Amino acid sequence: MSDQPYRVEVVSPEETESLIRRFRNGPENLSGRRTLVMPGGLELSGEFSLIARDAKSGAVEWEHADKNLITDAGRRNWMENRWSSAYIAFAPSTEAPQSGRYSVATDGSQCFEANVSPSNAPATHTKTFSTTFTTPVSNRTLGTIFLLRGTGVLANKGVVEVAAFALLTPPKTQTTTQTLEVVYKVSMNPIA
Repeated sequence: MSDQPYRVEVVSPEETESLIRRFRNGPENLSGRRTLVMPGGLELSGEFSLIARDAKSGAVEWEHADKNLITDAGRRNWMENRWSSAYIAFAPSTEAPQSGRYSVATDGSQCFEANVSPSNAPATHTKTFSTTFTTPVSNRTLGTIFLLRGTGVLANKGVVEVAAFALLTPPKTQTTTQTLEVVYKVSMNPIA
């Protein structure tokens, strides 16, 4: 046992609230790192683009592009097998992305997905997953986009095995007259 006195510092309520928001991925952390640093200093990062087109004319009705958050599970899976396939999925959920999460609790019947094999650019080791979703039977709310490994969306569990995801802010809508083109890239190096 030490005879040295303990030094305790008390933080203000404002500082405490700020720390709690940051640890919960609140608004202050939205500009935080969205890449994972891999052994050797390489960064694993991802980005996606969405284009909703009128199914008859092909005219672009809306577009959206952004970067995603790679989850811890996605990082481990990348190191093990480099994502030979993945599901591109959407859910109406608008839960804040957190790298430690592998699932999002949502009604699986409100989600949709496509299993996609990527093309690979060896020079940058960039995997490109792309697909086009046809017109839906009813309007779809797109709150979150995912890359899922393994089983994809499960009706009784929701979205599981999340490798990467991003909020669509504000949420988008794919109407019954629109097709939805998705290009999702994940790279070990800066995306070219």
